[in-house]
Amino acid sequence: MRMHSTLSDDSSPSTSSPRFRSLLLLLFYVSLASVPLSVNWFSHRWHFGLMLVSEPLMVLTVGVLLLGLLGGWVTPPRRSHRLDKLIGLHFGALFVATVFSNDVVVSGKYFATLVLYVTFGYAVPRVLVLQRTEWLRALASLGLGTALLALYVLAVHTRFGISYSLSYIVARPFLEHGHTNLTVLLEPLVLLLNLALLYVPQAQQLRGRILTTALLTVVLMVVAFSYSRASYVSLLAQALLLLAYAGWPAGRRLLLPWAVAGVAILGSWHALNLAYPDTSRLLNNTDLMKELGSLGDFSSANESNAERLNRWLYSLELYQHDPMEGAGPGTFPDSYLEFVRSSPTHPTYYTTLRRMNSHNLYLTWLAETGTLGFLTGLLLLGYLVVRQLRWAFRWRATPVQIGFTVYFLFFLLHSLTQDFWQEPRVIVLFWLAVGLQRYYQRAPRLEPLTNPT
Repeated sequence: MRMHSTLSDDSSPSTSSPRFRSLLLLLFYVSLASVPLSVNWFSHRWHFGLMLVSEPLMVLTVGVLLLGLLGGWVTPPRRSHRLDKLIGLHFGALFVATVFSNDVVVSGKYFATLVLYVTFGYAVPRVLVLQRTEWLRALASLGLGTALLALYVLAVHTRFGISYSLSYIVARPFLEHGHTNLTVLLEPLVLLLNLALLYVPQAQQLRGRILTTALLTVVLMVVAFSYSRASYVSLLAQALLLLAYAGWPAGRRLLLPWAVAGVAILGSWHALNLAYPDTSRLLNNTDLMKELGSLGDFSSANESNAERLNRWLYSLELYQHDPMEGAGPGTFPDSYLEFVRSSPTHPTYYTTLRRMNSHNLYLTWLAETGTLGFLTGLLLLGYLVVRQLRWAFRWRATPVQIGFTVYFLFFLLHSLTQDFWQEPRVIVLFWLAVGLQRYYQRAPRLEPLTNPT
């Protein structure tokens, strides 16, 4: 009883108005479902998508939360935790970098966007003290939006043929050359489906197993049609991590669904190429095996790798100009574009006129926020990973522990080749996972977790 009382401020919602809390939760669920769906395929002319659907809903949710705090309808947390302080420390470093930015307007907008994402994804569940059912509804809302987006993309492939560029077009935010590959949004959904096949009792039954395998096949098919080498490697690493943590007795449950998905994907691939030969030649003017074999090719013959290496090198160069506070959050794309325009014959850089981030979260911190932002960012991520590993190895492994361990390791590794800090469809899920991880860390004292069999 004494232990339960010490956890009471985190284990049960504290609100002066249950009705207000219910309405805020509903708005939160709708906003989560809109995050993966808010893309520019609604209207290319008016860019009706990300900026006109998802972010306003997040702003509305955060605004209603603040209104509830000010009006006394929602009770703020009674005490802060170490994670709260580390998040505040990192965002404090980002604020300092914004103040001393080379472009205060750009950095100010960028900083405000990051604050919106962390407030929506982390602070809203933190203040509302979500319970188990509410967490599951939040994940279901995000999963529903992601699954619908995958089905939409697959329908386009079926209608017009395989297009590796489609995943970039659909996942492109507001900027013409700013994008995050669609497959990055699908990898957490693949993880959840694999965990369901491993541990969820309903998915062990024949009907549930067929439905889960079918959905997994659809999602993996979208990934396969994207020609994303990074996602191929990432999903392979995810599978190996799952098998390593789950063990062979549980892990072998995945082999049949994976085999079925693989056969379906290969069959569909050949069928679509036969049905749309012109589209396939036009949009897939490359060989898949050649693409997979070019992972280590950073010459000018491989534009994607070459420009990625160029941005990494330029990040280090930019860091040397402002080593302490950085060039300013969000300023790297414009700085890089200005550089390649002014140095078209630079011997080190393969020049393409694209406004993009550095494709490496850690180098982005180094270049844009300097040493201070880089160290506080590493401190934040390091704390999350160490906390997760201590939790995972302290008790007998559970499905939840396995899932979180694989997810956070995936995030750290994938951040070596992507910058997710400003991408709402990835970072909102990240902050949601941070809060959910803390809930389940305390859950053994409050709610028994089912151990794998």
